[in-house]
Order: sequence, then structure tokens, then C-alpha cells
Amino acid sequence: MDTFFKKSVILIFSLFLFHQKPAKAQDGCYNCRIDSLEHALELAESDPLKVKLLMMVIDLRMSAVASESATKSDSLVMLDVQSLIELSKSQNVKNIEAYKCVLAGLQFLKKKDYIGAQKSFIESVTLFDKTHKKIPRILAPIRYMFNIAGNQEDRLRFYTDKLLYYLTNGPVENTASCYHCIGGYYLFKADYNMALSNYIKAAAIYKTFDKKAYQNDLGVIATTYSEWGNYDKALEYFNVVIPLIKHEYDNSTLAFIYINLSEINRKLKNFGRAIQYCDSTFAVNRNQTPIYMASAYLEKAFSYLDLNQLKDALENLDTAKKIIEAHLLKVYSASGAMELDYGYYRYFINLKNYTEAGKYLKSAYEKSIEVKSNKLQLKYLRELSLFYGAQNNSERAHYYSAKYFNLFDELEKEQSSFKVAQYENEKKEIQQNDSINLLKQQSVIQSATIKTNKTILWGSLIAILIITISLFIVIRQYSLNRKTLLSLRETQHQLIHAEKMASLGELTAGIAHEIQNPLNFVNNFSKVSNELIDEMKDELAAGNLQLATEIAEDVKQNLEKINHHGKRADAIVKGMLQHSRTSSGVKEPTDINALADEYLRLAYHGLRAKDKS
Repeated sequence: MDTFFKKSVILIFSLFLFHQKPAKAQDGCYNCRIDSLEHALELAESDPLKVKLLMMVIDLRMSAVASESATKSDSLVMLDVQSLIELSKSQNVKNIEAYKCVLAGLQFLKKKDYIGAQKSFIESVTLFDKTHKKIPRILAPIRYMFNIAGNQEDRLRFYTDKLLYYLTNGPVENTASCYHCIGGYYLFKADYNMALSNYIKAAAIYKTFDKKAYQNDLGVIATTYSEWGNYDKALEYFNVVIPLIKHEYDNSTLAFIYINLSEINRKLKNFGRAIQYCDSTFAVNRNQTPIYMASAYLEKAFSYLDLNQLKDALENLDTAKKIIEAHLLKVYSASGAMELDYGYYRYFINLKNYTEAGKYLKSAYEKSIEVKSNKLQLKYLRELSLFYGAQNNSERAHYYSAKYFNLFDELEKEQSSFKVAQYENEKKEIQQNDSINLLKQQSVIQSATIKTNKTILWGSLIAILIITISLFIVIRQYSLNRKTLLSLRETQHQLIHAEKMASLGELTAGIAHEIQNPLNFVNNFSKVSNELIDEMKDELAAGNLQLATEIAEDVKQNLEKINHHGKRADAIVKGMLQHSRTSSGVKEPTDINALADEYLRLAYHGLRAKDKS
């Protein structure tokens, strides 16, 4: 019976691997179960079958390499690659040099040499690209090495270049990882709009070939909406992905989602449900992924802090601390924020131990600088300003408030440059697609010409009847080729029209973004001014006229900024109204300078809306 079962498994996998088109033989099996492939590998008797199964196992395991959730994946995939290299001594293994680079990268990772690992993996990608191999799960882990090395700008350049390459040359599956990793860059920079745009593109492509990656991307989209503050949209995506994950028994991704649902419910003040989701994380994760365990304990601690149950909060904070220190987890990573110091800050604030609270809050801010997280830096700078304001230390409060607004202004300028770069990439993509269409048209015409010449050559050597038939074939083929050419041109025009229509949608979103920026400034300065008024009242009540005067001056500066940004929003709205009003058709004297100035500003906002800057 055992022999029969063994032969059946081998037969099934042999049929699967060898009775496909050649192009599919190297594509991997992204929806296969890793344990099924491992079992088939154990039973495989022929070396060619072992080679193909090993390649599939390596592709699947690579998704966890170097990630925060990786436990023994790095070691397992290293053994698999070594086995593949050993087999290459007697078998013809395609891309073996690329796999050798993968092994070198894994060895660098083991030594914690992340720069060396990054170079080796990038070299492997270059070699794989020569054979147009599908490598989405080899591309993705490289982002962790950029994160650890702190090279976010290099990360954006690498994945943008690879995206343009795969859009032109294929395979399209590789673009999914590029979109996902570019989305992570913008999320790191707190540009949620661009992050979501790229994540959604990645999910659409993953859906066609990789269920696990697709489900993971849906979870990331939901989480990003949650961080952006759109909880309704986040829950909408969570409700889609949770049944899919439960059906696949994907406990790791389910744990990640439960943590984020806990955070959403905590922010909505549903503390009981938030704590239940943390307990659900423990149940499905079972200590397998340290970062999820630490995150769940932290989330539980924050819920207890909101409930003012300080003993329970401290127990969970201390448990999270042990996991974080044991696994050297950072305050921010691709899996989200790990705000341990901020948790202790809130704990000591509740105890009114302001010395310890201030120490932990400054530590949290310093760690956010270390990992270059704009989102956390803004959060902690604002909290530091409020903390010192509550301690009547106006000098420190003003210092951190100024740093907050300086960083906010810098981010606005940076985001403009990001969007220009994105626009340029999209423009290159359109140009390259046009070039591809032109090449396809030329190829059709050339093929038709060659076939026609061959037909004429053979037709001249045979009887008149055969010549007549040949001429008929030539004319018919010419007609088909002409129809094909016209069809291609029509498709090209449709693509250009579709691109124009897409740009109209971007205009609306861009103008809304232009108005939102000054409104954000108005809201933030109003909030800070309101807090400064409270401080000024306290100082006047205490008789500290000098400090009250200084605070009044800060309030005046804030009001000037509110007025400035209010006028910005007013100007944008007026420009939109003037542009949209219908013309009466009556000619009237017009100030040409004023008209030129008005349309220059409108054109400027229209261009910024189109390229998202």
C-alpha cells in the first residue's frame, strides 16, 4: 500500500511538471502547499523531478526570508539551495548561477551583513531576468535589507527601475512585488495616498497567480486605511480577506489582521473587543512569530491603559519588552510600529511620575529618528510639545512644537518631489508601452512580407493552377494583415484615450489634496493655539506676565499662519469656481495681465493634480 501511494504521488507531480508548456515549467507553483511539495520531494526518485520540486520549494520559502516573521525559513531555504547546487553537478539546472547568488545572500544574512546580502540578492535578480523567470517572492525580501540598512531612497529607485523593466519585458507577475515594495516606501514616508495606490495595483496582479500574496496585500491595504484614519474602509477590506484566510488556514496572516482589528477597536473605544482580538492573536499564532506576539501584548497594554487598569497594562508591557529584546525588534518595520517606550510613557503619565514618563517619551522619539519613521516622529514631537506644555516648561514645549512644524513642512516639500518622480515613471511607462505596440505592428508586417515572398517564390516554380491558388492566398493574407494593423492602431488610440480619462480623475483628487494641505495646517495650528491659550490663562492666573506675553506672541504667529493657509485654500477654491463657470459669450474689456496670472495659477494646480505633486 505504501509503495502504491509513493508511486501515485510521484506520478501526479511528474504529470504536473512535465506535461505543461515549456514556458510554464519554470513558473513555480505559488498556490501549492509547502508541506505537499516537501513530501513529493522526499518521494521523488529522478533527479530532474527533484530539481523542479526544489525550485518550487525555494520560490515559496523565499517570501519569509529576512522578514521579521522569519524563524527557521532562512536556514531551510539555504539547505534547499545547497541541494539544488549539488544536483547541478550532474543535471542541467537553469539559472544555477542566479541560485548561487541567492545562497551567497543567505550566507551574508546569517552573518548579519545586510549590505552584502542586498548586493548578492540584487545580482541574482539581474541573472534571473535574463531568462525572464517569475521571481516575485525573491524580489520581495530585498526590501527588508533596504529597511535594515536605512536606505529608503535606494529602495524606491531599485523597485521603480525593476517595475519599468518588467512592464516592458515581463513577466508581469514580477511587477506585483515591485508595486508592493514601492507602496511600503510611501507608507514609511506617511504618504498614504501613494502607498494605497501601489498596494491596490499589487493586489490586482497577485490575485491572478498567488492567493497567499493576494490575501496578504488585502490585509496590508486594510491596515493602511486604518493608519490613515479611514476605519470604515479598513473594515471593508478586513471583511473581504478574513474569510479567505480562514479557508486557507493561514494563521500567520490572520494573526497580523487580528492585531490591526484590535488597534481599530481600541481607537473606536471598543476596549473589550480590542482585548478579545489580542487573545485571538495568541490563539492562532501560538508563539510562532515573535513580532506578532509582541504587537498583541502591546495592543493589550494600550487597551488596559485606556481603561486605567495599570497593573494589567504593566504586565503586558513587560511581556512585550522581553520578546522585543530577545528578538531585537525595532520600533518600526514593514510589519508596523512597535511602540514599547511610548507604552511605558503612557503608564508613567497615569501614575503622575513625570520624570520617568519624559525619559521614555524622549527615548521613543530618538528611536523613531533612528529608523527614519516620519509618522512616529510627528506623533512623538507633538506629544513632547504637549507634555512639556503641561509641565509649564514653555521653552521645551516651544522647541518641540517648532521641530514638529519644521518636519511637517519638510514632508510636504518631499512629497512633491516623490510625486514628480512617480509621474515621470508613469510617463516612461506610457512611452515604453507605445514602443512595444509599434514593435508588435512592425513584427506583424515583417512576418506578412516574409510569408508573401515565400509564396511568390514557390508559386513561380509550379503550374499555373498552383500560382493562381498562391496569389489568392497572398491577397487573403494581405487583407488579414491589414485588418490586424488597423486593429492594433485602434487599440493604441483606445489606450491613449483611456489614459486621458484617467488623468481627469486624478485632477479631482489632486485639487482635493491641494485644498486638504492648507486645511491640515489650519487645523493643526488652531489646535496648538488653543492649547497655548490655556497655558497663557494659567500663566496670567499665576501672575507670570512675561511668560504669558511670550505665549501670546506664539499664538499671534500661529494665527498669521492660519490666515496665510486659509487664503491659500480660498485662492484654490476661487480658481476652481472661475474655471467651472459657464461663459455668456459676450465680449467685454479684460485685464490681460490679470487673466494670464489667473490661468497660470489654474494651470499650475491642474499640472500638480495630474502628477500628484
